[in-house]
Amino acid sequence: MTDTQPAFADIAEHWAYPFIRRLRLGGVIGGFPDGTFRPEQTMTRAEFAAILNAAFPLVPRRDYVPFSDVSPDFWAAEAIRNAFEAQFISGFPEGDFRPGENISRLHVLLSLVSGLQIPAGESLSLTAIYNDGADIPDYARSAIAAATRSRLVANAPSIDVFNPNRPATRGEVAAFVYQASAYLEKSDRIASPYIVELAAPGMIRRGTHLSVNGRTWRAAWGQWSSGISTYTGVGDKGAMLVLGMDLISSDDSNLESVKWFSTPLKPYRVKTEFDGEYRYLNLDDIATGANWEMVVDDKTLRIFSTPADVDNITFEEDGNISRVEIELSRATPWELYERSGEWEIVADAIAPQSLADRFPETPPEPTTPDDEEQQNEGETTASSDKPSRPVVRISDTQTVIRGTLPDGYRVATKTRNTPDRIIVELRRDGLVERDIRWTPGLHWRQQYLTLEGDRFPVVWLTVRPNSGLILRPIWTDKTRMKGTASLSDIAKNWESMAAINGGYFNRNNLLPLGAIRRDGNWYSGPILNRGAIAWDDAGRVKMARLKLLETVATSQGRQFDVDLLNTGYVKAGIARYTPEWGEDYTPLTLNEILIVVEADRVARQIEATDDKTPISIPQNGYLLTLRSFRSAAGAFAVGSQVTVTPATTPSDFNDFPNILGAGPLLVQNHRIVLDAEAEGFNYWFGKQLAIRSAIAFLSSGELAIVTVHNRVGGAGPDLTEMAQLMQQLGAIDALNLDGGSSTSLVLGGHLLNRTPDTAARVHNGLGIFVNSAQMTL
Repeated sequence: MTDTQPAFADIAEHWAYPFIRRLRLGGVIGGFPDGTFRPEQTMTRAEFAAILNAAFPLVPRRDYVPFSDVSPDFWAAEAIRNAFEAQFISGFPEGDFRPGENISRLHVLLSLVSGLQIPAGESLSLTAIYNDGADIPDYARSAIAAATRSRLVANAPSIDVFNPNRPATRGEVAAFVYQASAYLEKSDRIASPYIVELAAPGMIRRGTHLSVNGRTWRAAWGQWSSGISTYTGVGDKGAMLVLGMDLISSDDSNLESVKWFSTPLKPYRVKTEFDGEYRYLNLDDIATGANWEMVVDDKTLRIFSTPADVDNITFEEDGNISRVEIELSRATPWELYERSGEWEIVADAIAPQSLADRFPETPPEPTTPDDEEQQNEGETTASSDKPSRPVVRISDTQTVIRGTLPDGYRVATKTRNTPDRIIVELRRDGLVERDIRWTPGLHWRQQYLTLEGDRFPVVWLTVRPNSGLILRPIWTDKTRMKGTASLSDIAKNWESMAAINGGYFNRNNLLPLGAIRRDGNWYSGPILNRGAIAWDDAGRVKMARLKLLETVATSQGRQFDVDLLNTGYVKAGIARYTPEWGEDYTPLTLNEILIVVEADRVARQIEATDDKTPISIPQNGYLLTLRSFRSAAGAFAVGSQVTVTPATTPSDFNDFPNILGAGPLLVQNHRIVLDAEAEGFNYWFGKQLAIRSAIAFLSSGELAIVTVHNRVGGAGPDLTEMAQLMQQLGAIDALNLDGGSSTSLVLGGHLLNRTPDTAARVHNGLGIFVNSAQMTL
């Protein structure tokens, strides 16, 4: 519903703007010859009758009784007659209509309730809803309760002040009439904090998609209530990537500082609402100031705006910084697309062809590294290429500016006002530094850390123990331990507010290669004495190199060591697979012998002839898998009783309900204890330069989940540098997680540290949740 023509000259930033505009487009209302609407001017009874005729099909329900003061040639005579016959309006006892008299807010709503035949329903305490509810006369209370319940009432600027006897303004009538049309389901529901909507305080609606002028993205949005007023907001992802807003440091989790075509020293301070998974930024004030319409359409929040004009586009190069500035006639939604090798800005603004001609349409040539696999692992080619001159493409309602993004460059964007403009900088140090209290107990931080002259961009979250937040391992498929997906999808599947990628896995068979314990159950056991973190919800945390050794004993007195539990790691000996692994187990090698144990007794033996046929795991037992250990099969005769005794090293690890393993261990008791080879990694793994993930227990008592990217002008850290960076963050203990292309950090559905096209699929991660008894598998 894009309207490229200005509506009325005097409704900018008026609270009733979206209602007025929609009625204008529908031909229901008109303005004055000078191009104004005069939203604060009062409305006469005759003018209201004319609007009723234009807005609704007026079906006659009674005969017309002529009014003494409405002559047949009066300009609104027919409208008054039609509205009377449809029972929208009546006259006075004296037999007159008083067409030139102002109509009150009360009588506008009484008219709509009567004409639309809105049922009274259950009674409401109007004095509990409106501060001046006692001023509503007794004869009107039932109808006003019906209007309130049906969301016809609009109060501005104070939602809880009804003003029944005040003459209705043209803007108020537009809102009332539009809401009546929405009640009839003839119009979309406009999101406005001035519409009275009765609901319990807190979240009342959530959605999954955000649409701006017809273009739709997957982005969370929500509406929440104060009890009578409904506020509308979008998640961080929608605000930043779809609307072009910049979130800056904020120390109040209930307010977020937002730069959007505002002065650097005076950003918007928008209210936030948190639902346990997403944080929503209230758009009501920004939408009013920018003349947006916000419409709720099932699970999609649709935003409509009038395109701005592009007044100028400039491109400058200064050393290793390329700068594009887009000057606009007014603030407008815009989005940034950043992909490997290229960037693109799409602005809801119209540029003249002469301006586009200065930046001719030439396909960008993004630089692609020779070793694509190495690049995917997060390394950099340290290219000397610079960004190309941008290309400008225009359409009827949009301007697209795009260009190349050589390896090592990042896109930094900001907006300014006087004049309104979008500034794009392509630079090697493009990280935007932030320190945001995202929700109580959780901080989102971004900054550069310097190590021996190199600057590393670091993006991390800190979680304060006992703050109402808990951590749990998460993985791709809740029903089994096989599979990979983007970390964003995994976090969404588990409904976690935040997550970081976790331990290692096999990219070919999609199985885990490290410890995953959740709520006391082992879903995947540790391997190779690698580093792991253990924790509980009381705030206890321990990091160490972890071994799990199970002893299987038979009733005949035979004992065997089992050091592989629910894992994709393969070696000769015995492995055990429990129902936590999934419904079945598919042999990982040829010629395995499977011992099926049910209720602590051997039920049968299966000799697997291939590595493709799945074998069911009993729900009241487990499988023992013998690999290159055929001689042990005789100890597990059918009917034999079997017991399993577990032991961890360190021994107290078994006391922790939650464990996640990866490695190598980086820091312990403030000291660097890195020994990659002792944890089964080869020498070159420890020296590799790559982007990395880690988790640390800080001297502040917080847990930090951290991603570190390529140093400015070079490659990412090696493991020693990663340990040193963790020390800079204040780590008492720190553990390296799976890095390279797996390095991912998600918050509120938004991948914070990189663009989605550069992040590989992962098997598991560490999720952050609101502490809830319902948070179970």
